[in-house]
Amino acid sequence: MAIHKKTLGLFLIFLFFFSCTEKKAYGEDAYITINRFDKALYSYLSGQTSEEDLLKDHRDFLNLYGEKVIGIGKVDSLGFFSRLTTFFSNPELKQLYLDELNTFEDINEKNKKISYGFNFLKNTFDSLKIPQVYMHVSGLNQNIIVSEKFLSISADKYLGERYKLYADFFYDYQRQNMNPERIVPDYLLGFLMTEFPLENDLKSLLDRMIYEGKIRYILSLALPSYSNAQIIGYSDKQEEWCMKNESKIWKTIIGSKHLFSQDPLIADKYINEAPYTSFLSDNSPGKVGIWVGYQIVCEYMKHSNRISLENLIKNTNSQEILKISTYNP
Repeated sequence: MAIHKKTLGLFLIFLFFFSCTEKKAYGEDAYITINRFDKALYSYLSGQTSEEDLLKDHRDFLNLYGEKVIGIGKVDSLGFFSRLTTFFSNPELKQLYLDELNTFEDINEKNKKISYGFNFLKNTFDSLKIPQVYMHVSGLNQNIIVSEKFLSISADKYLGERYKLYADFFYDYQRQNMNPERIVPDYLLGFLMTEFPLENDLKSLLDRMIYEGKIRYILSLALPSYSNAQIIGYSDKQEEWCMKNESKIWKTIIGSKHLFSQDPLIADKYINEAPYTSFLSDNSPGKVGIWVGYQIVCEYMKHSNRISLENLIKNTNSQEILKISTYNP
C-alpha cells in the first residue's frame, strides 16, 4: 500500500521594510498558474487520456515524480505505466485522490496569491529563477518537490485537519497545518528554504532561530494577507500563548544557556514540529524557536536603517542581528 503509518512526518525533504504587523494589498499581475498534474494523471488513470497524452505534456515532471515521489522509476523503464496504475489501485488511495480533486477543484485564489508571492520574490532577489509550479497527489508520501525546474506540492496532505484518513497516519500537531489554506505558504516556504539554505557553519540555536526568522520575515512580505500566526504555522491560540509568555520563553533560553549551544538536539527541540516545546510547559506550542527568531528579525529590520532583504539574507552574523534588534522581552 502506498500510504505509511504515523512514523511518516510531513516532509520537506517590499516593499522592503514592513514591520511584522504591517501588510500590503495584492497586486494585479497574477500570471503564474499552478500546473494541475494531479488532474492530468487522474485523467490517465481513469482512462480518459492515453500514455502518449500524459508524456506529451508532462514527461519531465513524470520522470521526477515516478522516481523520487512514488518510487516506481522513470518513464522509460520497463513496466512503468503498469506500476503507475498499480500504485493508485488501492481503494483508500482512490478515495483520497477523489477528495483531493474535489477540495482543489477551484484554485484561482491560490494562483493569485502564488503569483503575487513569486513576483515579489523575483522583484526582490534578481538572481532567483521561478520554477514551474505543479500540484500532485503522492498517497501521503513526499510533501514538497523542489528541483531546478519544478516546484510541486502533494495536495492530498491539505484536505483539512479533520479529514478522516489523517487520524490513522498523523499526530494531532502534524494535522494542524494540513488544511487547504496552508498550501500557498508551504509552496513559498519550500522554495525559499531551498534557494536560501542554512549555511553549514551556522550551528548554534541562535543561528538557526535567526535563519528561520529571516525566511518567515520574507514569507510574510510575499504573502501579506496571511497573519503572523499563519506565517509561523500556528493557530491563533498558539500565537497568543507565545505573546503572553514571550519573556518566559526568552528567559528559559538564556537561563538554560541554550542560545549559543551548538548541540543539534537542543536546537531541534526549539525548532522542529512537535506537540509542545519540551523545555517549556506542556501548554506551549512546538517550534517556539522559529517564533522567537521571527520576532528578532522583525525588530532587527526596524532598527537597521532600511536594510534590503538581499543584505538581510546575506548577513550570517546572528549575534550582530540580535544586538541591533535590541530584542529583550
